[in-house]
Amino acid sequence: MTVLTTRALNRATLARQLLLDRSGLPVLDAVAHLCGLQAQEPQEPFAGLWSRLRGFDPAALSGLLTGREVVRTHLMRRTVHLVTAADALAWRARHDAMLRQRVLGTYRRELDGVDLDELAAAGRAVMADGEPRSMSGLARALAARWPQAGVRALGRCWWPRSCRWRSSRRAGCGG
Repeated sequence: MTVLTTRALNRATLARQLLLDRSGLPVLDAVAHLCGLQAQEPQEPFAGLWSRLRGFDPAALSGLLTGREVVRTHLMRRTVHLVTAADALAWRARHDAMLRQRVLGTYRRELDGVDLDELAAAGRAVMADGEPRSMSGLARALAARWPQAGVRALGRCWWPRSCRWRSSRRAGCGG
């Protein structure tokens, strides 16, 4: 069995993260390969991909975002990550209990009297039109039905509790 030196392990990690040499991967494939890019601020994935991909065109990522092929969503550690839409669906179920606990810990009072299953159904109905929508835009659409609830809470807590997501395993993504 080969034991990696600290330097070899470091280089392997950098190569896996596409940080040794710029890659020729298409943007969608790079996002899938990376299994999520930090995206707390909207511009972060653009800088992250620019540093990893040869000839990165920001318009390509913008098109994937508006086309809903990649999404910014709360996942790991309840921070915002950019992932492929397929990975968001597959991984959400894995992170759902932790996300729900943390979000409800923050917004429990604002959601007093709101049936979370009903909120989830209303959120899905709003999103069914296929239009790109910010979290605050979604929250405003839901606020008409629950005027007593906090708008931020509605935007963060509408995600369905018991969805039957497809499971997917992508090599190298810890799945």
